[in-house]
Amino acid sequence: MKRIIISLFLAVASVIAAQAQIVKSYEKPSKKEFKASVKTVLKSTTCLAKDTAARLEALNVIQREFNNFPAADWKHFIFDNWNRIAIDDMEREGTLYFYRQAFNKVRKEVRSTKVAEGTVVLWNVYNMGYVVKTPTQTFGIDIVHKHIEEFAPVLDFMLITHKHNDHSDNHSRNQMAAHGVKAIAGFELAKPCVWQGKLLEWEFVDEIDSIQIGDITINCRRVDHNKTEEGKKFVTTYEIDCGPKSGNTVIFHTGDAHNYKQLEVAQKPDLFIFHMSVGLNIQKALDKLQPEYALFSHAWELAHKVDKYRWTIDDVLKTVHKVTGHDSSRLLYPCWGDKIVYTKKTQSLSSGR
Repeated sequence: MKRIIISLFLAVASVIAAQAQIVKSYEKPSKKEFKASVKTVLKSTTCLAKDTAARLEALNVIQREFNNFPAADWKHFIFDNWNRIAIDDMEREGTLYFYRQAFNKVRKEVRSTKVAEGTVVLWNVYNMGYVVKTPTQTFGIDIVHKHIEEFAPVLDFMLITHKHNDHSDNHSRNQMAAHGVKAIAGFELAKPCVWQGKLLEWEFVDEIDSIQIGDITINCRRVDHNKTEEGKKFVTTYEIDCGPKSGNTVIFHTGDAHNYKQLEVAQKPDLFIFHMSVGLNIQKALDKLQPEYALFSHAWELAHKVDKYRWTIDDVLKTVHKVTGHDSSRLLYPCWGDKIVYTKKTQSLSSGR
């Protein structure tokens, strides 16, 4: 009996350990140190390999600030607070200062960046949300943001991988409706989304589907989020051929897909965007797909508790360092505000600075 009890205790402990994130320090940085680190991340370094060492120190400072920002405060900010003066005040310091400054950078650069033929430009907005700009179109993937209305007018369409609030929420859908942004998803809404008298154009894609939007071809495939019944066929992956003027750059965004065996593409991905800790065997996924670059995503999702499912920079590094047989300079972990310019002919990345 004693052995059974010990075994059960160890089993429970292992589950708890698997759920816990790496939180090294709750020591809150000074306002000066934090804002200097935000400046380093947004203005003087990038997620490219050449800047990794210079940026890590700043990311660790930002991580300490995040560790002192509870999920309850985030939910209050996102869901309850719509007073503009109060929002501006909250975004003057701390975690929400970085959130706002990163967004301002993306908003400005998306509008001003001219995309050369043979290239594609991406920005990480928040979590797994990306803006993609090609020589012909601008679109979003899984963008959820307090201020999405500020750049919704420049989006031609939005791809949504699944209906969890950190990938698609009511506010984002309302703003898409208000600004005439078409949504593509593998699930139906419980009721039509109407905002300010405007109906959101919603295109439902089949379990295996292919759609054409202008010169962009999108292959869609429904896959599992996890091993539960509810998680089966819950996530839609998007293999996006960005068109001839992009050099037919292929972006493969898999949302919260967890089974590498279900990841199928018609072409080798140039950029593979995936959840870095959803149970996906990243090593086998990379071995199978052989992408030019891998973008580890879904860190710093603030709706989750600090030590449960809010993956930290140390979680990302641990995951990246486990990968073998792939050029480490092509394993990237973008954070909010990061800009990536991909040139198809040379299969190279730059920051566009």
